[in-house]
Amino acid sequence: MNRKAVLVFFGIFLALIRHESAVAQIQSFEPPFQIQSFPEEFLPGWWGNEVRSTSSRIFQAQGVGREGSRALAIQPISTFNGVLWVRLSAEGVSDSKVSFWAKSIKNGTGTRPAVIYFSWGKSLSGAYEGRALLGGENEFPNEDLDFRRFVLDLPEGLESEEELFLKLEIVYGPGSGSAARWVMDDFEFGEIVEDKDPPGIGLVKGYSTSELFLSFDEAVDPGFAQLPLAYQLEGQNPEAVRLVNDSTVILGFPESLEEGKNYQIRVASVPDLEGNFLQDTLVSFTFFDPTAFEFKSLVINELMPAPRNDQDLPNVEYIELFNPGNKEWRLGELVLSNSRTSVSVPDFWLSGGEYLLLCPANQASLLQPYGKVLDINSWPTLLNSGDQVSLKTIGGELVDELSYTTTSWGGSEFSGGGYSLEVINPVFLCGNSDFLLPSQSPQRGTPGMLNSVFDPEFGTALPQITTAYFLDSTQIYIELTYPVLSFISQENVKISPLIAVDSVGIESGKQIRILLRSPVEEGFPLSLSLIGLQNCLGNEQPELGPISLVWPSKVQKGDLILNELLFDPLPGDPKFVEIRNTSEKYLNLEGWALANRTSDGRIGQFRVFGERGQILPPGGYLAISTDSTRLKITYPKSALGRMIQIPSLPSFPISGGTVVLVGPDGEVEEEFPYSNSLHHPLLRNSKGVSLERISSISPSGTSKNWQSASAGEDYATPGRKNSQEIDSGDIESRVTIEPKVFDPEGSFGPSFTTISYLLDQPGWLGTFRIYTSGGQLTETLGQNQLLGREGIFVWDGTDAEGRRVRPGYYVLLAELYNLNGELVVIKKTVVVGIRL
Repeated sequence: MNRKAVLVFFGIFLALIRHESAVAQIQSFEPPFQIQSFPEEFLPGWWGNEVRSTSSRIFQAQGVGREGSRALAIQPISTFNGVLWVRLSAEGVSDSKVSFWAKSIKNGTGTRPAVIYFSWGKSLSGAYEGRALLGGENEFPNEDLDFRRFVLDLPEGLESEEELFLKLEIVYGPGSGSAARWVMDDFEFGEIVEDKDPPGIGLVKGYSTSELFLSFDEAVDPGFAQLPLAYQLEGQNPEAVRLVNDSTVILGFPESLEEGKNYQIRVASVPDLEGNFLQDTLVSFTFFDPTAFEFKSLVINELMPAPRNDQDLPNVEYIELFNPGNKEWRLGELVLSNSRTSVSVPDFWLSGGEYLLLCPANQASLLQPYGKVLDINSWPTLLNSGDQVSLKTIGGELVDELSYTTTSWGGSEFSGGGYSLEVINPVFLCGNSDFLLPSQSPQRGTPGMLNSVFDPEFGTALPQITTAYFLDSTQIYIELTYPVLSFISQENVKISPLIAVDSVGIESGKQIRILLRSPVEEGFPLSLSLIGLQNCLGNEQPELGPISLVWPSKVQKGDLILNELLFDPLPGDPKFVEIRNTSEKYLNLEGWALANRTSDGRIGQFRVFGERGQILPPGGYLAISTDSTRLKITYPKSALGRMIQIPSLPSFPISGGTVVLVGPDGEVEEEFPYSNSLHHPLLRNSKGVSLERISSISPSGTSKNWQSASAGEDYATPGRKNSQEIDSGDIESRVTIEPKVFDPEGSFGPSFTTISYLLDQPGWLGTFRIYTSGGQLTETLGQNQLLGREGIFVWDGTDAEGRRVRPGYYVLLAELYNLNGELVVIKKTVVVGIRL
């Protein structure tokens, strides 16, 4: 087609449009509305008393017209009745009639219809006569109806008027709550062709487990439409037919239909309201039950518990639902609850990918501009300070749930600022309560649209095991970094050596409890892995673990000791206390604490460091501080040492004090009175230098049993073996007694015993004392004597007064120390005998 022909065609097209618009003989409502109200036209030849661009008052509705086209829609509310004026020309047209299609759309849960009146006039602003109802008062109830055609005859005397006007009033009907939305499409004026076409099948789909939803493309005769013989599903008639509206029926069958199965239904002998019968028609469809809800098939995607009236969003509480899948759901089988109230959700169809705003019935119109709204009578008012919102089936099966507190907003600025709480990723299949965030939208909420905090990568991180321990000899507790799906069983647990698992349970997605069929042995290490778990996006995870587990022993007296103390740290560094497991057992530290002694000698400032499941292995060391990371930086040789961090330590003044180790029963297990004078006398600056225990078998209260940590080991050894520690195996071999049994009268063998010492170097000082088995001092063989590399002391069985001692067991206590600060304490037994 050449350019000239194009221009001619375009000119004719414009002329036709102008002619149609000028006389308003046909109006499809496809051209855009001019947002202007009476006395200005919003379409040529069309006036409205309040025209808007939003879904309220009079507006152009998208996708709700016949065959999904645009249409004219009017929303009457308590403060607004819509009025339309249409200019018509009957000159030169015989037997003219007005024809249009109209229907109602469900708006909220109210019971009010939209009531339509029409009247006629000769001028736009003049008098109108013959006011009459269109249909009946309940012709357009607050329900989703299909379009129905209406034909109006011109009143007598106006048939040949050059210009006349039709006035339509859309009135807020009687009842309670909200009123229906009224929709008009395909308006015509002229000679009307008589309807001779039978009704057609509009849609067939599942309604419940054993019910079908079937709609016709026009209103049908209600008597014929409710006859079970008019329908056959795979050769079977329904046992019940329920008319929903003038063009929709619900068919009930005695048995449940099969999900995802293709069916054929036959419909016949159903007429429209003009008597045109639908003949035998076969329709194929796939059945899906829109009420077969599963967990997370619908998501509570956003909450507005505390709106404000000074924000961009309306001052309305709302709960936003989102359908994350492809399946259409019917909400009439659900119950909405908070911590105090439960209410049934009205019937509503929600397609895949759609949002729906639930709100109080009397405020639904305020949220209409933001998308689909379902108003709820007896709205469960949300608590501002924390609440739990759940969506369940009538049978009590959980569909989704959100719990929130004031901390969910992350601060009072958000919790009291009119911000909604949003879900990060609606396809996240685990609970979202722990991951709610305040809206980042400038409007402080995103009703009816993608959340402002949406992150498609959320939930993809691999979970790891953070905590695992025995609750008792048959129960294991495991905690993960991220939640996993709750589908977990014995097959997901691998234990080596093999131990039978009785059951597995999961709590909050991150806490797992494993019950063993038989108790494990105390101190017997196990290796545990979790296999085949799914993360919250439904993806199978690689093996978690293995981790080591052991059922620990209770701490006995002397098993746990104070081993190192840093009370004067470098600037910016924390103080620390180190404890040591001197036994060959795995020790349970639960409930153990540190404390101090006040100036009046009382124990105070208890700080529990032993959490449940905390274990110290045989011979293990544990440094307790307020900043483990800083300790590792300052003392790099101890970077791999065992350390824990607690919020605060008891007060351990630089000037001196007492460290107290307290058991879970509150009893004092050991204490260490410290001061700066315990450091090595040649140490010029003790800041940042710890005191280390030299011997685990010597009392903690003995001042000579503590020494400054070695410079070669960074001046402290938190979480590992002390630099000044003396090995007990070497200690015992340095002093010997021979014979171990003697009679001072010489009735058998020597009349004395010899105490020999053999040291690694000269310069040691030594004190040698003999005590009774009851702890009374009997004799001092040497007091702070300077010792050579080797030597002997002799005891002849007499006390300090020279008197012969009684027969029995006696204890040699030898204390050896040198100028390097090393202290050795040795205990050995000797027996004084008698002649038989």
